[in-house]
Amino acid sequence: MTDWVKREFSKADIDRYGEALRDWWGTREAEIDEDDFDKGMDVIQNWRSSHALPLLTFRMALTKRARAIEQNAIIAQRLKRLTSVLAKLTREPTMKLSQMQDLGGCRAILSSIESVKRLASFYRNPIRGEQGQSKCYDYIENPKPDGYRGIHIVGRYRARITNNDIWNGQRIEIQLRTKLQHAFATAVETVATFTRSGLKSGKGDRKWRRFFSLMGSAIAIREKTPLVPGIPPRIDDLVGELRDTARELKVKQRLRGWTDAIRSLPRSDVKRGQPWLLLELDVSRQMTGRGEFDF
Repeated sequence: MTDWVKREFSKADIDRYGEALRDWWGTREAEIDEDDFDKGMDVIQNWRSSHALPLLTFRMALTKRARAIEQNAIIAQRLKRLTSVLAKLTREPTMKLSQMQDLGGCRAILSSIESVKRLASFYRNPIRGEQGQSKCYDYIENPKPDGYRGIHIVGRYRARITNNDIWNGQRIEIQLRTKLQHAFATAVETVATFTRSGLKSGKGDRKWRRFFSLMGSAIAIREKTPLVPGIPPRIDDLVGELRDTARELKVKQRLRGWTDAIRSLPRSDVKRGQPWLLLELDVSRQMTGRGEFDF
């Protein structure tokens, strides 16, 4: 039987240490006592890990629902990495760690808008007693200015057995996307990683931000959903600007080069089951630890 992690600290402590580590992470100059640092790490790691049981419960329900609509639906889950937790607290300084909605997250990727909307309807009209109160954020009908589209549902865990009451109220985020929307989000992650920019938080190079806003609208046209705000409404104008921006940024060449960089991972180590692999990237010199990647 799995020994699930339980929350060991008060929410006041979770918020207090989250704030202290946020200040340290954000400036790297804020002073923090070594004991407080160690205690803070323990508090955050425990709070993060305590979402594992609620996450599994939500993911299992998501899998059942998604595959009732599409047998080949792709389902994934993850606990938010510690570095991502601290980065988000830094980006959103008024957020309390105890109220972060996506420490645990699961995702369904489906083939069409129709399937995504059918799946979302299950969560807008939940079966009584199946889950706690939920909120829905529809970024398909109301796309973000950065081009991101998808549906996010934040639910609260509610135990069916008394022994699990300690996890009641913990938030889990569910993301619903089409394959095209997922490809878009993956491209944003890739560019943000290799350019070391905050594209996901509305920062980074202005031209890259414009490119993804245009691309998000191009995908929206194909899926017959609303365009991203601030994008030319005429298709010819949109396509023309998208083509010019892609050419200026050398999007195809860069993405191809970054893909080659990832493929430079030593396959022999992967096959031998090495638990960790380090890929060294020098973005300024367009180099990996194993050679150049072409821009």
